[in-house]
Amino acid sequence: MESKLIEKSQWPELRDLYANDRTNLTGFDLIEYFINYIPLSESESIKIYTSDKDWTTHGSYILIHYLDGKAYIYFNTIKGSLADLEKLLCSLNLNVFHLICGYEERLKPLVEAYWLHLGQDVTKLEHQGAIVYHLPSCGVPSWKPSVNTSCKVAYLTPKHAELVDKHWAYRSADSMTLISGFMEYNLTAGVFDIQGEPLAWCLRSPHGSLSNLHVLSSHRRKGLGSLAVRFMAHEIKSRGSEVLATVVPENEGSQKMFQKLGFKPISKLYWAVIPCFT
Repeated sequence: MESKLIEKSQWPELRDLYANDRTNLTGFDLIEYFINYIPLSESESIKIYTSDKDWTTHGSYILIHYLDGKAYIYFNTIKGSLADLEKLLCSLNLNVFHLICGYEERLKPLVEAYWLHLGQDVTKLEHQGAIVYHLPSCGVPSWKPSVNTSCKVAYLTPKHAELVDKHWAYRSADSMTLISGFMEYNLTAGVFDIQGEPLAWCLRSPHGSLSNLHVLSSHRRKGLGSLAVRFMAHEIKSRGSEVLATVVPENEGSQKMFQKLGFKPISKLYWAVIPCFT
């Protein structure tokens, strides 16, 4: 299949095709993130491809974010042919390490077909899963700043990117650029002490889900993580989006915290690591 490039001027049209389901983590909010995203260097780029000229009716797309010698892949369709989307995925010629991000259960076979297309043993492909939690708008409490004078909640600033990256479970030698993008083009929350130093924080991923939730070990079990999440939920709701979070199955602590705050599990998403085989 010969892929068709969707010009950036048309990205809002693609985004709006997904407006009817704001809980779709590879839909409206993801595309909106990249509409606003400005590459930080000449080596970074964002391309969106589709299968044919009728994309305005079926919404099939593959977004490729090239960053620091890696590629981050996002893909979805509303009512397009999965066979065509599979062919589009297999038409990619990526000679770099890449990560296929946040695909739904129904799209797992397409990732497996892509893996086979690369000449690999499908039994060695790992679908790394995460549970999607949703807090309905009616469950988002009005935000009231804490009367506790020992800490305050506010947005993080770019100067905090290094600290957030340092404590990220998926930190790598070049993850700072990724974290900086999260912080520059999406919402953030920090819980600060009276000296203005962050004790806890929460970001929002390109998908639109809460991410990078972390509390410094010396300040845990004080409700600071929940405080950051409640602030983020209020800010996200005020912008017309749905409040979502992704949690890996083994993180039972985070699952319990989100459930206590009123979040409900609604689906699963998966990530696949694709090494450079050439």
